[in-house]
Amino acid sequence: MHLLAIVSTFPTPEYPIHGHVLEEQLRFLCKRVERITVLSPTPFVPGFMRRIHRVTRQASLPDRYQIVEGRCEALFPRYFKVPGQLFLRWTTAQWCRIVDQTVARFAKTCPVSILHAQPGSISAWAAICVARRYCLPCVVTYQGSEVHTLLAHHHKGWQLCRDSFRLADLNLPVSRALEGILRLHAQPSGRCEVLLRGVDQTRFFPSSQLSAEPRVLFVGDIMQEKGVFDLLLAWAQVKRACPNASLTIVGLDHTQGLFSRTMRSLGVDSSVTLTGPLPHPAVANLMRQFRLLCLPSHGEGTPNCVMEALACGLPVVATRVGGIPDIVEHEKTGLLVDKKDVDGLAAALVTLLGDAHQCARMGQAAQVFAREHLDARKTIDRLVALYNELIYSKTALMTR
Repeated sequence: MHLLAIVSTFPTPEYPIHGHVLEEQLRFLCKRVERITVLSPTPFVPGFMRRIHRVTRQASLPDRYQIVEGRCEALFPRYFKVPGQLFLRWTTAQWCRIVDQTVARFAKTCPVSILHAQPGSISAWAAICVARRYCLPCVVTYQGSEVHTLLAHHHKGWQLCRDSFRLADLNLPVSRALEGILRLHAQPSGRCEVLLRGVDQTRFFPSSQLSAEPRVLFVGDIMQEKGVFDLLLAWAQVKRACPNASLTIVGLDHTQGLFSRTMRSLGVDSSVTLTGPLPHPAVANLMRQFRLLCLPSHGEGTPNCVMEALACGLPVVATRVGGIPDIVEHEKTGLLVDKKDVDGLAAALVTLLGDAHQCARMGQAAQVFAREHLDARKTIDRLVALYNELIYSKTALMTR
C-alpha cells in the first residue's frame, strides 16, 4: 500500500511544533503501511519578503525530508498564493495540479493506492478531484476549524468543505458534533465514521502521584476563540479563593500583546506563566507536573490537549463545545461549563483546586478512559482496516 497524505501544514526538523500530532500518527502508520508520502504544498515566498516574521517558516521549509528512511517522506512543493482568501479558485487549482503531478510521478515506480487529506478544505477538494481522475479511493479527516468556521458560518471557501463531505469515499470527523454539522449541509455519498486520533500513551502517561500544588495548565494558541480572556477573568476570581494557585499557558500568542496587557490590568500576571509554544515531549513532561488542565474554548473538534491530559491522569475543566463532551464525562473525569460562562469556569476551577481527593479520583477515571478509548495504536489499527476495505472495494469496482 502506498498512502499519499495531503495536509495543509506539517512539521520539519527546524519547526517541530506545527502539525506534530499528525507526524506522530504517521510514524505509527509507518509500522503498518509499506510506503507513505506526505504532500504539504507551501506558498512561494519571494526573496524580499523572507525577513517578514510571519512568513519566515514558509520561506525556510525544505523541498523534502525523510521522516522514516525509505518508507515515509514529506514533500513541500511551492505554489503562488495571493494573501488572504483572494483568488481562492486559483489557489485550489494549484493544489489540484500539485497533487495530480505527484500521483502521476509515482504511477510507474510506486503507484499511489489511496489518498488521505486533512483538513476538509482546499487539501480535501484537491485530493478528491485527483482521486476521481485516477479512480483511487479518497479519505478526508475533519479536524474542527474548517467545519466550525468555514462551513457553519459560510465563510469564503465553505463549499469546499461541504462538497468534500459529499464526495469523499470515507469521511472521518473527529467528533460527533462535527459529524452533525457536516450532515446539516450535505449527505455523504461515501461512508462516514467518527474516528479519534488517539494519544501516544508511551509518551503521555500519568505520574506516580497527582501534583499536590494548585497548578493549572492551558495548552493551545492564545486567541479569543480558545476562551483565553474568559480564563483570565475567571482566574482573577480563582486567586481570591485560592491565593497560592498558579496558571501556566503553553502556546503562541496571536493577540499582539493584548493577552499580556489584560493579565496586568487584572492584577494576575504574577501568578500566570507564559511559556510560548513547546515541543510535544516537553508538553508531555509538563502535564505530569500539574493538578488539572483547563480549556475554555468557544469551539473545538476533539482537542488533542484534552486527550493528552486524560492520558496523563489529569482531570479537565473545559467548555461543552465540539467533541469535548464526547471524551470528558462531567463530574467523573472533569467538570464541564458553558462557553463564555466566566463565573461557572471560576467555580469549577476553585472546586478542583480546593479538593485534591476529588482531583485524584477524577484523574484515575481519566486514565481508565484514555486506556480504553484514546490509544493511538487502536486508532491506527482501525484506520488501516478502513484503508484496506476502500482499496479492495475500488479495485473490485474497476475489475467488473
